Amino acid sequence: MNRQYGAMSGVAIVLIVLNHTVHFGFQAAPVSGIVRDVLTVLQMLGAFAVPTFLFISGAFVAYAARGKLTHPLKFIQHSVSRILWPYLFWSLVYYVVIFFVLKERYSGPGYVKNLLVGFPYHFIPLIIFYYILSPLLVKIGRRHGLLLLLAIGLYQLFLIFMQNPEWLGSFTPPGWTRFLIPPVLFNTMADWAIFFPMGLVFSLHNKGLRPYLLHFKWVSVGIVIVLFSLAVLDNIFGLISAPWLQYILPVAFMFVLPVINRKSIPLLKQFEKVGKRSYGVYLSHLVVLTLAVGLIQTYIPGLGAFPIIVYPLFFIIALGIPMFTMERLARIAQTRKVYKYVFG
Repeated sequence: MNRQYGAMSGVAIVLIVLNHTVHFGFQAAPVSGIVRDVLTVLQMLGAFAVPTFLFISGAFVAYAARGKLTHPLKFIQHSVSRILWPYLFWSLVYYVVIFFVLKERYSGPGYVKNLLVGFPYHFIPLIIFYYILSPLLVKIGRRHGLLLLLAIGLYQLFLIFMQNPEWLGSFTPPGWTRFLIPPVLFNTMADWAIFFPMGLVFSLHNKGLRPYLLHFKWVSVGIVIVLFSLAVLDNIFGLISAPWLQYILPVAFMFVLPVINRKSIPLLKQFEKVGKRSYGVYLSHLVVLTLAVGLIQTYIPGLGAFPIIVYPLFFIIALGIPMFTMERLARIAQTRKVYKYVFG
């Protein structure tokens, strides 16, 4: 498994925390003008985060299967339980927090639906789905990697058009196509279906693909920069209308990710440290930010007039509190047994 992936997991979770910091910051301390534009650009970097997580997860499965998955059911059980229990724990904590802080409540079936579709942790059901299918994906990916990516890519394209029917103009899809839409994973597969298989296939065929990825590395980097610049022109300045960029941009970055030089990553050790705790940070930081917004709006509403304090504060506590908590609990013998059920 490529050594840079540990640090890139850390980069990805920092981008997610940054994205949500800006989102919650806009609620607690609204800003306008160039400051809002700069913060929005920083928030847009989050488009690379979930695809990076999924790609690295697929690469992990390929690494685990570098020989053969001799006990596929055991692998699935271990992988899914490592993700599922913390997901259920933090989802329930989040629902309690928004019930009291935001007065947001759902019916019993509503909470079940939220858990199934991944609210607010949107990509978790998708990654569980892929882990369940991983023995089959590994088998197909070894022999027919390109065909696997082509099939999943075309299916995602179909879901994107179903998600955005206005893009089809006057064309109306046949009625039977609705049976091809997955009931739980529709939106997440439309957004991210290709990335886990990309990580899997790229890693299974690393020796053959790597020379080509290295040869065209700077071309890929250039494409990512151009596409991100177009996204800025769309979202910030409104000079173009290109909503399709949200799907294309992270795909282009996946051709760069496997050939990033580990030593070129700034703050390498710090990002690797965060990367080891990335799943726990991902699950818990939303609870921290929701509580922070509630506390400010209830007890110190005047702080919203000082965005220069609010935004850095939100980022520090959203990343720092989960990291500090996990570091401490991991060192206490009495909590180690339950740690994996809470933070993964």
